[in-house]
Amino acid sequence: MNEKQEKLIKLLEDMFQLNQTDLDFGIYRIMNQKADEIKQFLQKDLIASIKNAFSVNSNDGLQKELNDLISTITNAGMNPEDSPKVKEIREKLSSSSNNESTENEIYSYLTNFFSRYYKDGDFVSLRRYKKDTYAIPYEGEEVKLHWANSDQYYIKTSEFFRDYTFKVENKTYHFKIVEADTEKNNNKASDDNERRFVLDYDYPIYEENGELFIRFEYKSTGKELQSKLNEKAIDVILKEQNALIENLKTLSPTDKNKTRTILEKHLIDYTSRNSFDYFIHKDLKGFLSRELDFFIKNEILYIDDILDISSSQIENILNKVKTFKTIANKIITFLSQIEEFQKKLWLKKKFVIDTNYCITLDKIDEKYYEEILNNSEQLKEWKELFNVEIKSIEDLKSEIFLVLDTKFFDNDFKDKLLSEFDDIDEQCDGVLINSENFGALNLLQERYKEQVKTVYIDPPFNTGSDGFLYNDNYKHSSWMTFISDRLSLSKKMISSELGTLLVQCDKNEDANLKILLDNIFTPDNYINTIAVRMSSESGNKMAHADKMIPKVKESIHMYKKGEKIFLNPVKVIKNKFDDEYSKVIDGISKKEMSDLKIYLSKNDRDNAEKILDNMKMTSISRYSQDYNITPDDKWKFDNAWRIFNDKMNSSLATAYTPYGTNDFVITKSASGLLKLTKNNVTIKTGGERLEVVLAEDNLHFNPCDIWYDMAVISSSEGITGFNNGKKPEKLLNRIINMTSNENELILDYHLGSGTTSAVAHKLNRKYIGVEMAEYFESISLKRMKLVLNGKGKGIESIKNGGMFKYFRLESYEDCLNNLAFKNTDVGLFDDNVKEDYLLNYMLDYETNESLLNIDAFKTPFDYKLKIATSSAGETVETNVDLVETFNYLIGLKVKTRVMNKGFLVIQGENLKEEKILVIWRDAKSNDELNAFFSKMDFTVYDREFDIIYVNGDNNLANLKKDEEHFKVKLIEEEFKSRMFGE
Repeated sequence: MNEKQEKLIKLLEDMFQLNQTDLDFGIYRIMNQKADEIKQFLQKDLIASIKNAFSVNSNDGLQKELNDLISTITNAGMNPEDSPKVKEIREKLSSSSNNESTENEIYSYLTNFFSRYYKDGDFVSLRRYKKDTYAIPYEGEEVKLHWANSDQYYIKTSEFFRDYTFKVENKTYHFKIVEADTEKNNNKASDDNERRFVLDYDYPIYEENGELFIRFEYKSTGKELQSKLNEKAIDVILKEQNALIENLKTLSPTDKNKTRTILEKHLIDYTSRNSFDYFIHKDLKGFLSRELDFFIKNEILYIDDILDISSSQIENILNKVKTFKTIANKIITFLSQIEEFQKKLWLKKKFVIDTNYCITLDKIDEKYYEEILNNSEQLKEWKELFNVEIKSIEDLKSEIFLVLDTKFFDNDFKDKLLSEFDDIDEQCDGVLINSENFGALNLLQERYKEQVKTVYIDPPFNTGSDGFLYNDNYKHSSWMTFISDRLSLSKKMISSELGTLLVQCDKNEDANLKILLDNIFTPDNYINTIAVRMSSESGNKMAHADKMIPKVKESIHMYKKGEKIFLNPVKVIKNKFDDEYSKVIDGISKKEMSDLKIYLSKNDRDNAEKILDNMKMTSISRYSQDYNITPDDKWKFDNAWRIFNDKMNSSLATAYTPYGTNDFVITKSASGLLKLTKNNVTIKTGGERLEVVLAEDNLHFNPCDIWYDMAVISSSEGITGFNNGKKPEKLLNRIINMTSNENELILDYHLGSGTTSAVAHKLNRKYIGVEMAEYFESISLKRMKLVLNGKGKGIESIKNGGMFKYFRLESYEDCLNNLAFKNTDVGLFDDNVKEDYLLNYMLDYETNESLLNIDAFKTPFDYKLKIATSSAGETVETNVDLVETFNYLIGLKVKTRVMNKGFLVIQGENLKEEKILVIWRDAKSNDELNAFFSKMDFTVYDREFDIIYVNGDNNLANLKKDEEHFKVKLIEEEFKSRMFGE
């Protein structure tokens, strides 16, 4: 194998990830299992194909030229063998089979082409310092929005970056980032100066509560490779004096590295997870095929040169192109199979894991109290969370807003409890999902299509220190790809009838975000951008005021989905009185003022004037001197009367009502506000007057597009211990009130500490919150329990009590971890079929059964998957909630959920208002199913169903009567179709 071949093979082995045998996570584990077949193809079959294609194509041009020349000479009556030209061509033909130059050109072209598009596990257009290197798709639009990763899915999550945890011999170890490099000033990552994980040599390890923490920095390191930095780190760590270090020396060998330690294994996994695989291409085959044609036209076929060469030389060039394109297409097909396989897993609707409900006791029948009282784990949480100690049934009765979490109870209790609820989805106030947000939004599509009134998100701002991971050379395009696909999914969920989207951002990505939103929602649906004061003019930001303008604001971009806009007018109270508020009206109580409004609305002159008779105006200063201010009078100071000079106008004259006394005349404006006017105003002449306006009705204003009145958030609001990025409830209170009404649905798929769901619940809205972080349970979920209990801080709640559902989802990494190959004996295939199978079908066919185990549906309540329990990828076999997963797949609004003698019966309807019955069972006997179905009499006229789903083969359709129209469908078939469908 010559140098050109070796260079190509090395590149291809990188692209097919065969050089990552030490990595046993994700797609690397999968590719390692098929390494032998792939190596056989790359190192032998592909090279043989190149040689064969070259031998077939390379002589065609010369042979044609020779044949034509011989024919011409012969027709002229001469001997072709006497022709010098014929001899020259024959010599070329005889020597061409031994000429390696053209073959090596093919290897070089292949290497040059594919090296443009691959780096660290991703297919991207790498930066080239040459004009017109790449082709950008363009279909004649007025404005074309394009960025480097616009045709890819962003699949990276930030959990591994912040905290990687693993166990050895029941001891816990953590890799921790000290501080992420924010690429300030000139310290920007580039091809020659990328960020790496570097051990914090000043303070490398520390022990806390029996766990070992190993500290890393993430910073630019010049050209030093991560592998070298890992070696240095391992050497330093293993020399540290700590008893916990000994476990890290345990061997975890591989075929290539017999002395690999468990520390080296986890450190390579950790640094690789955060350096590779940021994207999956949406159409790799189409992308590379287009680029291949562009490459051929610009790098092989030089038009100017072709015009000056002979037809035989042109033929040779075309043969070279034909060979190159044939081989390149084989590689593209194989790469595309791998990428499409990953895309299939990414787009697959994810399984629901661990569904539970949080329900306040006022919604639970007292017959369950004895069982609740005997649950020590639940009582313990109440003591820790609410500081309430429950010792008796009477205690439970007196604490009706304690929040029961079904995770503390067994499945029998859950089934009994949930069977008590009619219209369970409607009674549920919200849903919280612990998941990567793309997977969550993808699963929710069928259930919530056009159901959401308001989407508010506060995504990471791409500051470099906010946990958002990006490829160093694609910082902004990584972020745009991440935001774009999730916006597109959430758009489908927003109601076309007055639905609204609000996205919060700061200066780092504000310009890109606005263009992106215009592209997805169109400029016509842009409403406005609100500037919000999010911090005070103090602290470190003011220390550099001589170098930069201090940042205190963020932007909220607001878009509608349909043609119409919905905005509730929001009134904001002035936060202070000025000099105009120096008078009070004496002689009237707060109740009398309320009564006065009622009398006016009923035209009750007598009672209105009785109150007016006692009223007089005085200054605040005199009033406070003359009287001892009682709590009942305090309202007069809080709502002091505004007094200002004005001229009588027609609107006041029109609204004038002759109710009055010697001092005051009462009027009512067109908008219904009460005004008290000095009785000496001359309406006919319109002279100078003094008007007294009730502050209670008039000291409000409509906020515009600058919200400077947002208070800086208190650390005690919501949940302590979570400050980074936490938004004030006051902000969400305004947004939700402005864009929705009670009982309408609010979505936030960057939930964070749970502010959106907390405020939505307090304002009596429905809500969906999605958060992937490990603090989901300790922060987001805990906060919502406090809100239900009525002990949550922040804005005042208009309701206490309630219930919400929460669950977590299988992750993309879980999908990969559960793949298992069934071996196919490709030796039975002929060469053409073998190559076709390898390039197009191998991954799909050999993993099909492990993606969805149809046989396991016979016992659906025992379906299990290996689910990661830590950032290091340690897995535990965990029950999957097929029932809840299927409900979302078919978009079921659940009415009732009842377990009856081993049959779980769910009734509901979909968004098409089709009535649906779902029956789950351990599929043992159809006779039992038929008997159960007939006994339950599901098809009485007023409850007849449109669709009945049942797991396991059955003959329910045979029980249908003539007048009945229900369709029976197999759950397994529908499940598979929906899980992998669009």
